[in-house]
Order: sequence, then C-alpha cells, then structure tokens
Amino acid sequence: MPEGNPNPTPSYDGPAAGRRIARHGESITLSIAGYLAATARIIAPIVTAAVVLAVILNAGAAIARLFARMGADWPTQALAAAASVGVLLALAGILTLSRSANMRALAIVYAIAWLPLVLALVGFEAALSSELVFVPDFLTAAGRTIAALLAGLALLPAITIAIASARADSGDVRAALAYYTGNALKLVLLVATSGANLAFGLARGVPLEVSLFVAVVLETGLILSLLRAHEHHLHAGALVVFGSAVGLVAVETLSVLSGLSRLPWLASIGEALYLLTPALAIAYIVASQLVGQPASTRARIRPTQPMAQPDADQPQADQPETQPAYSLNGHSLNGHDPKK
Repeated sequence: MPEGNPNPTPSYDGPAAGRRIARHGESITLSIAGYLAATARIIAPIVTAAVVLAVILNAGAAIARLFARMGADWPTQALAAAASVGVLLALAGILTLSRSANMRALAIVYAIAWLPLVLALVGFEAALSSELVFVPDFLTAAGRTIAALLAGLALLPAITIAIASARADSGDVRAALAYYTGNALKLVLLVATSGANLAFGLARGVPLEVSLFVAVVLETGLILSLLRAHEHHLHAGALVVFGSAVGLVAVETLSVLSGLSRLPWLASIGEALYLLTPALAIAYIVASQLVGQPASTRARIRPTQPMAQPDADQPQADQPETQPAYSLNGHSLNGHDPKK
C-alpha cells in the first residue's frame, strides 16, 4: 500500500491558496492597526499638553504685550500675565485636584468671572495690534481700567479661597455653589448701588467726601436692617426705608447716566431721601435702642429654661454615686479616698 507524504507541499493554486493569503493579509492589517492605536495613545497626551501649553503661553504673552503698550516695565508685564492667566490655571487646578466642596464651588464662581476677563484682555490686545479693526474710545478706556485693576482683582480669589478652605466642608458642591453665588450677587449689588449713590451726589455738585459718606451710611443701614429684619418689626421697616432710598437713588442715577426718559417726581423723591439719609440712620439707631433691639449688636441669646431643682424630700437613692475618675498616690483629686 503506497504511503502518503507526511509533509505535503502546499498548493499555491486554487481557492485554498487565496484564503490563506487573505488570512495573512488580515493579520498583518490588524497588527499594524494595533501598533498605530498604541502609538496614538502614547502621543495624544503629549500633543494635547503641548497644545494647551502653547495656548497658555500665547495668552500670557498677549497680556504682557498689552501692558507693554501701556508703558509698564517687564516685571509688571510678567506679574500681569500671572494675575490673569496664572489665576485661571490655579482655578482649573483647584477644580480638578481639590476634594473640598467649598474650594471647588468658589473656584467655579471665580472661573466664570475670570475667563471672560482674560478673553477680553487678549482680544483687546489683538484689536490694538491689528490695523484692520477699529477700537472705539470707550472700549480702550474699559480695557485700560480692567488692566489697572487686575492686580487688585487677583487678590480676591487668593484670599477668599484660603478662607473657604478653613470653613466646615459639607461635601455638597451644589449647596456650596448656591451659597457662594448668592453672596457674590449680593456683593455685586451692594457695590453697584454704592457706585450709584456716589454718582448721584457727584452729578448734583455734592463734594466727593460728602457723597462717599452718604453712600456708606445708606449701604450700612441697608445691611444692618437686612441682617436683623426677621427679629423685629422695626428692623423690617428700616429695611423697607433704606431699600427704597437706595433703589430710588440708583434708578435716578441710571436714568441720568443713560439719557433715557426721566421722571421729575422720582428725582425729587430721590433727592429728598438723599438729604435725609443721616437723619434716617440716626432715627433708626435711636428707635432700635428704645425698643430694646440694638441695630449694631448681635442678636440676644434666648434665655434657657431653668433647670428643675431636686425635691428636698425626695430620697437620694436614685442618684448614682459619683466616683472619682482619677487618683494620685492613692488619693483622689476631689478629696475622697478611692479605697473607702
């Protein structure tokens, strides 16, 4: 019986050969695709980091060139770039690395305000360096004002985030964000109304120091009555009076500055309340003292219920005997001998 060849020579003709070639080609393609995917996973973070670094350096250089146009020296240019782009990077680092809900919430609030500020400064410098874009005078003045206030503005996140890190952390970012957003809106509103009060007096020829004094009195009365409005009807009424005065002065100031339709009776009421501001503040302080609700002190602590005294006729058998907790050389600290 003829024996077959144990190692037959593969045939390179026919359908079987075509299938073998296809399998080899598919395996080679999959190997190449795997190498490319692995290479992309290695290179992608490096390319991303390089692009982000280039964008950051470009933004910082743009702000440095802006300050150079304003005549600042090179240390001031570098500090301006750090106070704008550097603060934004620090906020991004807090958002990604910090586990404190207070710090993350406050970083979100500042990032929402800081990103448009940085974009405005970079766009302002690009507009100044381009000959194709005309920059109006009011935009130039606004850009110079923001640039001048940049060093002071950078102190806000540095100080407030440090204070927030010392507060008790609830772990809820949304609750902390609501808390800080509400306080930020109140602060913005108080600053805006203070500026309106100051502009109200300056537009009518009142000296600067007098306008500043009236603005401080109005805002202080509003804040004090706001903090204690729920404690007594006097504080609630003072809140209505000071709030109405601040609102009327702000509306009249906005009407004058914007050139819109003016209401003569509104201007008269605002001027009357503006002149009566010191008298209203003194009346509020006196009335609060008379009713026993001082406006400038903390809320009184409610008296606690007196503890029930034990009946003299009741036997003391129910009372557990107090044993000394510590002793020194066999003698207790309260005079009793623990051995007895």
